[in-house]
Amino acid sequence: MKKDIIVLGGYPGSGKSTVRKILAEKLGYKSFSAGDFSRKLAQERGMTLEALNEYIATQGEELDHLIDEEQKRIEAEENEYVVDAHVGFHFIPSGFKVFLMIPIETSAKRIFEDRNAAIRVNSGDSMGSYEEALVRTKKRIENHKLRYKKHYGINVYDISQFDLVIDNSNMHAEEVAQEIIEAFGRWRVL
Repeated sequence: MKKDIIVLGGYPGSGKSTVRKILAEKLGYKSFSAGDFSRKLAQERGMTLEALNEYIATQGEELDHLIDEEQKRIEAEENEYVVDAHVGFHFIPSGFKVFLMIPIETSAKRIFEDRNAAIRVNSGDSMGSYEEALVRTKKRIENHKLRYKKHYGINVYDISQFDLVIDNSNMHAEEVAQEIIEAFGRWRVL
């Protein structure tokens, strides 16, 4: 069964949060961001996002379950939602699943350029240089691969699990959102 839910996955820095906000506004949908939720968990525990990710991957699986429960609730109870979550495609199978793809170098550049955003600063996710952003982004991707394989048996970067894949390395977020809205409209009537 299809629901009016758009699920965004993709690499760190691929624009999931920005596109989620645009889609929610344009469509009048509610939204959920696993990244924002994770940064809030890190801040509440006095940890950096990187330290939180390491903790979850090795011994703190219960924190992943907090994020999972919200996604399961959205799948069971909601409609007209935009979700930005690495494992959203897994927990919200009724939604239109979109993967945002960019080269790792572009990912690191975007994350570095966003270093002063309050949510990044407050969770220790602010990088001092592009080189640091590149190293930490690569480490984060490897953490995700290990963590989600261990906890769920899935590879969150396997694009075959998505309904639409967009290489948005040379696109503005508004263009990405428009392409998603058009593809979502076609998917809904199939």
